[in-house]
Amino acid sequence: MSGGRVDEHRAFLATGAVPGLPSPTFEDRLAYARAGLKDASFKKLAWPHFACFVDASNVARWDPPPTAKVNEPKAKLWRLVACENALRKLGYVPIMVSDGNLFHLMDEPYEYQKRYTQYPHSVAKGFQADRIVLRALRDLPEAAVVSRDRFDKPSDVKDFADVLVDRRAFFAFRFDEHDAIHLFRGSEPMPRATARLAARWNP
Repeated sequence: MSGGRVDEHRAFLATGAVPGLPSPTFEDRLAYARAGLKDASFKKLAWPHFACFVDASNVARWDPPPTAKVNEPKAKLWRLVACENALRKLGYVPIMVSDGNLFHLMDEPYEYQKRYTQYPHSVAKGFQADRIVLRALRDLPEAAVVSRDRFDKPSDVKDFADVLVDRRAFFAFRFDEHDAIHLFRGSEPMPRATARLAARWNP
């Protein structure tokens, strides 16, 4: 692979520039990104755009049991699996970030431990998961985040103002009556990772 081609990849990922096109459209960028994914050097440079941090406790504890059923598990492993599968179908690499106590709330704690507490996943021991997510997004601003957390605590706003200034990285979720997960921002479904990369320079 020539150095010139790598330089083209770097320029595209930094600015959205497409060789030979002075004013590339979204479709031009999407075509370039799709073609680039056949190139190992492009994939190596572009991988942060395909990472997606998931607030695992937030997802697993969707619709917790009522107080009257206090002895029932408050977190469900299948919800993490559903979220992981949905993200992979969209071309993302899910990275689960868990609170330290999620193991004790999970309906299948040892299967959760085996699947989601080893690298590249992370257990936020001594910290809340949302703080770890925000730290990770500071290091990888190209990545996405799945969480229903509003990240509006005064400490988050104060410590991570640079991360929270642009909310395009953040996606919410919900489970429907058929236990299917839906990933979205506002009224729009979460785009495929390549489409999100191509739209990075859209207003």
